[in-house]
Amino acid sequence: MIPAPIKTYIYPAYGVVSLGKVAVEVMLQLYLFDFYTRILGLDPLLAGLAFGVAIFWDALSDLIVSAGLFKARSRGIAYSTTLWWGAMLLAATTVLLFSPFREDSAAYLFGHLLVAYVLVNTGMTLLDLPQSSLSAELSRKAIERNKLLASRMGFGILGLAVGSALPGIYLAALDGDVSNALLADSRQVSAWYLAALVVITASLTTLGVRGRERSTEPEAVAEMPNWTEVKGLFKDGPFMHLLSAGAIAAVGRTVNAALALMYYRFVLELSEAQVTQAIFPVFTLSIVLSIPLWIALSKRYGKRMPAYISVGGLGLMGIIAYPILPAGLLWPPLLVSTIGGILCGAVFLVDSMITDLIDADEFATGKRKESLYFAVWKSALKVARAVAFVTIGLGLQAMGLDLSQDTVPESVQWGIIFLFGIFVGLCFVLAGWQIYRAKIPEPS
Repeated sequence: MIPAPIKTYIYPAYGVVSLGKVAVEVMLQLYLFDFYTRILGLDPLLAGLAFGVAIFWDALSDLIVSAGLFKARSRGIAYSTTLWWGAMLLAATTVLLFSPFREDSAAYLFGHLLVAYVLVNTGMTLLDLPQSSLSAELSRKAIERNKLLASRMGFGILGLAVGSALPGIYLAALDGDVSNALLADSRQVSAWYLAALVVITASLTTLGVRGRERSTEPEAVAEMPNWTEVKGLFKDGPFMHLLSAGAIAAVGRTVNAALALMYYRFVLELSEAQVTQAIFPVFTLSIVLSIPLWIALSKRYGKRMPAYISVGGLGLMGIIAYPILPAGLLWPPLLVSTIGGILCGAVFLVDSMITDLIDADEFATGKRKESLYFAVWKSALKVARAVAFVTIGLGLQAMGLDLSQDTVPESVQWGIIFLFGIFVGLCFVLAGWQIYRAKIPEPS
């Protein structure tokens, strides 16, 4: 039986949960490392170790949750139900993560960060994987699935803007000098707002898609992939090139996000207000406005070449621009952020290339394996992020960076420039080369 066409309200209902989820994810990427190291005073090596362990668990939990979803689905537990409970866990533990009960003990801060971040990542997985799986369950029509994914991406971009700007908006409402206590308040208050946003958006998604999900239940239950299928995935050359590109880029993106506030503060001598109220919003707006350009280019030249040019170009720009930006001026980093945002707008092409591989595999095998492909993809990226955080901690310790100071020696500035600009740039250049090598069949 062919299901009826998706009703119009299903598209925003499916995507809206990404608003809260991505807002939390971006705030964690931009502010969490800085919160525990600069504001609370935890040693960067200990913070990096806690991040690495928590994210490594996150990678492992993707595979566990993916297997659990098959079992739960076969027993009649809806994806939307799992998504809602994951959102509740994510909301509660986001607040916990930014609200340690004491700040005078390094051992306690390390333990609090580790436990809370493990729980946050578990909640994120319990939300994210069911949402990914729902795109295949709600419709078998390619055009409807594309609209669902477009809705998810659109709300995710809005979440990117909210998560990056919210602490800065809080600070902008305050008068006087910004102390560490006020910075801590900005993170903690933002965490409460984002937790509420996660609960609201997850509830809207659960209520909005539940009826459609129930109507497609009989035909949507799939078999758990066997070991042969899992091994076959790692023999898929184009997928392995994309997986390598994603993992390498994840290392670069993690280092970039963790060091962004340090680079702008210590190297460019810009205030946090300038960064959060000008540079981050311009970067986000550039991503949004560039998406039609990349869609048009992908229609004319295919997805691989635009993705290769954008990722590789992003790397070259970082290698060239970040070491030479002048201190104390706002317009040069704004220009770089604009170009970087335009280049980042093509990232969705890589996800689209993975769905093309899934379609090609279904044509060859007769089986749909979204959960397997995306579980392996997400796990690999999270392992790469875990490695990146340990590397950050080791790098900052080797440099002898004292985050309590307003200025740092020139040698430390160049260390930050190397990690934030050159190392990250090289990661993106290498990731672009891997994308270029991936021979993805274009959809008919």
